[in-house]
Amino acid sequence: MEPQTVSLGWYIVALTAVALAVMLGIGWYSYRKSVGADLDDFFSASKSLGFIVISLSIFADSYSGNSFLGYSAATYRSGAWFLAYPQFMVAGVIGALIIAPPLVNLGQKWNYTSPIDYLEHRFDSRVAFVALLFMIWGTFIQFTEQFFAMGYLGEVASGGLVPYQAVIVIFGLVILAYVGLGGFRGTALSAAVQGALMLFALFLMLVLVGTLGGFSAQITTIWQTAPSKLTLPSTSTMGGWYSIVILVLLGLPTYLHIQQFYLGIDNAADLKTTFRLQAPIFFFAAITLWGLGLFGAGIFPGLSGVQADQLVPYLLGAYVNTAGGKLLPSLISLGVIMATLSTAGAAVMVLSMAVAKDTYKRFVNPDASDARVIWMSRAFLAVFLALALAIAFTPDSTIWSWTKLKFEFLLQATPVFLFGLYSARVKSTPALAGMFVGCATAVGLYAAGVSIPFDLSAGIVGLVLNSAVFVGWSYASGRDAETERARDILEYNSIEFPGEPQEAEYVLPAQRKVFWVGLAVVLALLVPWYAPESWNAQAAFGLPIWVWVILGAVILETLFVVFGTLIWRERGDVDGTRTTAAASSDD
Repeated sequence: MEPQTVSLGWYIVALTAVALAVMLGIGWYSYRKSVGADLDDFFSASKSLGFIVISLSIFADSYSGNSFLGYSAATYRSGAWFLAYPQFMVAGVIGALIIAPPLVNLGQKWNYTSPIDYLEHRFDSRVAFVALLFMIWGTFIQFTEQFFAMGYLGEVASGGLVPYQAVIVIFGLVILAYVGLGGFRGTALSAAVQGALMLFALFLMLVLVGTLGGFSAQITTIWQTAPSKLTLPSTSTMGGWYSIVILVLLGLPTYLHIQQFYLGIDNAADLKTTFRLQAPIFFFAAITLWGLGLFGAGIFPGLSGVQADQLVPYLLGAYVNTAGGKLLPSLISLGVIMATLSTAGAAVMVLSMAVAKDTYKRFVNPDASDARVIWMSRAFLAVFLALALAIAFTPDSTIWSWTKLKFEFLLQATPVFLFGLYSARVKSTPALAGMFVGCATAVGLYAAGVSIPFDLSAGIVGLVLNSAVFVGWSYASGRDAETERARDILEYNSIEFPGEPQEAEYVLPAQRKVFWVGLAVVLALLVPWYAPESWNAQAAFGLPIWVWVILGAVILETLFVVFGTLIWRERGDVDGTRTTAAASSDD
């Protein structure tokens, strides 16, 4: 088949109009209910969101238009080895399983509205400010990526009648309206609805694959036209594969908007259930989109560069051209639109919060009223939308290239969470020095285009040096007043509802040795460095043996998340003691 743009006509227009009306209605409902009367409610929904809303919201936030278009396109270009995609999405849940539980517990005790509240309380304002810059960078790039995806989809789905630039402008105005009105609660409720529509669209994608000849037939075509996409990757590619998985394992849970959703959870039971729902949903979504990218490589061989980012719209056009009708492609397109809206809405909501509350009120005008800060957040919301529109107006890079770039620098904020949430020994000045060293390293390597052994990313190298400076200097300088203060703060990192009748102390997953041993085993199996050449032989559906082995490893990785929630138990159930994590980590 030849890739063609096909207008979906009134189907997509009507479905999109109804969906956007629902989003605006949720925003208006939240506004009318006086959501936003104070900062805690406007920016964290007073920590009152249940696990269903949070699970669907985090899914909708994590799987963006970038996922539906960019990652399918990356699989198309790379081939089967891009099983790294489902692996790193599930790895992001594992990373959150390390960071979110203590952050939520400390948030309950110390009334954190945002993760920056934690950073300033645990360290100082210098660390909070520098880490915030890295986190704003990562979240802003994530936000901007959605405009590329939305523009491509809208232009192709309209058959070229609505130009790319017009699509992204309309998209931006809708986000400005429903996010600015509804605050965090309205954004989360909208994202939950969007997540449900996205899951429905993913199931319909499986129907589309079956209608266009089935998966096996296209794998056969790939063996004939591009067999390198199905054979074992090179050693350097495997090194890069590991690099990507680790990059997202540590980077995804450092997103401001992801952490903000977790802070909206009220109790440990809901948080555990959220992880148990997230893992299989993330697995299903990523495997489906990976399979769609491989399927597309058989139907449309030869797409290059930015053109491959339009693979999904081209597949929808192929369905229409085979007399399949326009309803199913329109429903799938609606799912992509919702994916794009959900991520963009959550990202820009938290970006505006980060500048208004965590920068303006914290560093510029500490006496600003809640109402003024909320209106400042709406003003910054408009500013971020304008900046994203300016960048996305003339696309000149692939969505995947933007994705890698954002994680290179976002990752430099990870150590202050990874170590700071568990150890009272790490300190503010070493944290600051580590972030500067890590950033300078990542920028230098990236800008110079240095070839790093095993195809590691510049961000990973920066992270290693960042962590070495941070932890090494902290421990070398010994205990002092800062470590005693940190010890008092971290005393509550594993205690739920501190000071209340239902207070309970837990042993968190990351506090169990079996968790780290299991994670090491899972990571070792994810990349087929151990596969013999004979595993290139075809097996079920035409896929080689090594692909099936790695699919099994991804399933094991998904089950490991559930395992992590099972070993996350009250301390008395584990060892019968009540020794705090801060005390044990301080020894």
